[in-house]
Amino acid sequence: MPQSDLRSRARALRELIESEADKIDENQGMTAPVVDALVESGLFRLLVPESLGGFEADPSTILDVCEELAYADGSVGWAFAQNTTVMGYLAYLDPELARPLAGLRAGAGMFGPMGVVHREGNQFRVSGHFQFGSGCGHADIMGGAGMEMRDGEMAPFEDGLPIIRAFIVPADRVAFKGNWDVMGLSGTGSFDYEVPEQMVDAGMTFSIFAREAKSGGSLYGLGPVPLGTISSVAWAIGVAERAMDEIVEIVKAGRMRMGSAPTREQQTFQRDFGYHAMALRSARLLAHDVYGGTVAAIERGEAKDARTERIRETRAAASYAVEAAKAAVVFAYEASGSQGLRNPSLLQRCFRDIYVGASHLVFDERNYVENIKSRLGLEPLPF
Repeated sequence: MPQSDLRSRARALRELIESEADKIDENQGMTAPVVDALVESGLFRLLVPESLGGFEADPSTILDVCEELAYADGSVGWAFAQNTTVMGYLAYLDPELARPLAGLRAGAGMFGPMGVVHREGNQFRVSGHFQFGSGCGHADIMGGAGMEMRDGEMAPFEDGLPIIRAFIVPADRVAFKGNWDVMGLSGTGSFDYEVPEQMVDAGMTFSIFAREAKSGGSLYGLGPVPLGTISSVAWAIGVAERAMDEIVEIVKAGRMRMGSAPTREQQTFQRDFGYHAMALRSARLLAHDVYGGTVAAIERGEAKDARTERIRETRAAASYAVEAAKAAVVFAYEASGSQGLRNPSLLQRCFRDIYVGASHLVFDERNYVENIKSRLGLEPLPF
């Protein structure tokens, strides 16, 4: 299938998603019509390796699809970004165990080392309490992670890094807390959840710092964490583009302050709008260039050190793109005056959503610091 068809499929869902947006917020998760439409479109398999029955989309297609869905609604875009990332993690599992999972609806989970993971032969005894299970309301599988323990001690480091062992379990073996009550992204269903103690086959686990996949091609050489940022970066750009379009509609309708020229005729507004429009375009181009270039470098077998530098650059690019997107949304919201305050307001929703999503740990400003250290003759941290 041409990758452009996937973008068209996402775009075709905009009207439905927009019509369901209020219900999604009230429901604290995607409504059945939206989930069913995403399943029918096949887009939950966007990052699933082709050998497992997925699309194994290239970085530009991933960015375009996720941006399109986020433009339609921030909560849907965010939940989908996490769902499709977790399904992409099937690449790091035993292929025979992963193949049946690829046909399921969606995956979700949180992969910080919050759990307990003990190796016992060819299995792991896992348990833990986790937060931010975005998109879990329609997920068939859930993930978690913890520091790998062997015989009561932490497993030896690999390449200077601890082994943070991620695992996948069926959603019906997870207890959801139903406690997502926040100012933004309220429709993502990012509930806390508990994984009761259970045994998991080693083939259903992987290292968060893995560089070699068990299925699929060069895309998965990014590693689980950088792979997971692609769709979230696109989410931020999609929300920001929606905010910019919303402020255009507001000012074209005649927004003004008493004694002042209409907002759209003010040079200060025009200058700021132009600046943020260019910043967003730059962020999008940077994301396409950095992720696409890194995957291309992996495919041609670039040396390990050079590849590590490129992967570090993807993290910095993610932080930059989200920062630019947040600034654009804030500009649009502040320019809207009282119209952004009143419900219902799509612009207000963009404002609330970007503040919640942009605070995610993967977009931390430390990404800039680690990316530039080698240029300054300093040793970057291994992660």
